[in-house]
Amino acid sequence: MKIKASLHIHTAEDGLEGKKIKYTVYQLIDQAQKLDFKVLALTGHEYFIYQPEYGQYAQERGMLLVPGIELSLNKCFLVQKHVVVLNCQPEIERIKTLDELADYKKSHPEIFILSPHPHFFFSVSLGLKTLKKYINLFDAVEYSWFYTKKINLNKKTGVIAQEYNKPMISTSDLHRLEWLNEDYALIETSALDIATVLRAIKKKQFVNVTKPKRLIELILFIIKTNFPMVTKKAA
Repeated sequence: MKIKASLHIHTAEDGLEGKKIKYTVYQLIDQAQKLDFKVLALTGHEYFIYQPEYGQYAQERGMLLVPGIELSLNKCFLVQKHVVVLNCQPEIERIKTLDELADYKKSHPEIFILSPHPHFFFSVSLGLKTLKKYINLFDAVEYSWFYTKKINLNKKTGVIAQEYNKPMISTSDLHRLEWLNEDYALIETSALDIATVLRAIKKKQFVNVTKPKRLIELILFIIKTNFPMVTKKAA
């Protein structure tokens, strides 16, 4: 069966950015049901926010909610390396470096590690050099929604993904609910469970659905995400 999946999502419960986000986990699931999504991944910044009741709420609506996190690793002043980890447990919060994550994965092979926006926002991205250095750590690379027809940094990331035979999967890196249905993956899977879905991604059994954004959309996203009070007063 072919299912709709979004594997990099933030909500109001997010420990770091929650105050900037206007929708809760429950509102996310309700909207996703209307749009026929079957798999969502909850990836709060630095904090594991998944709760069993969230998963139950999704299950009752025919969806699979994958526990996850977006870690900030190798922190040095304002620079950090963002990494998305799926199918993990709360203890993942203690991981602070890429090397620690590599060691952790050896004893927890069930986790799935995604490199999000590796060539974007250089203070929070891996960068292509680090991506190549740690390429064996990653199960997939993200095809970021943040691009236009003329400016698409995914292209250089794609070269590395192809060189090392890594899946490159589209996600929404969702912060605004109205954009949920713009960037996602259609995954061919035999069952709706975490292990089967993640295995299908590793085998590249999916098709990306994505579209370039207008430059003004990207500018407004940056402003609204980082300076919500400014835009609120302006309104």
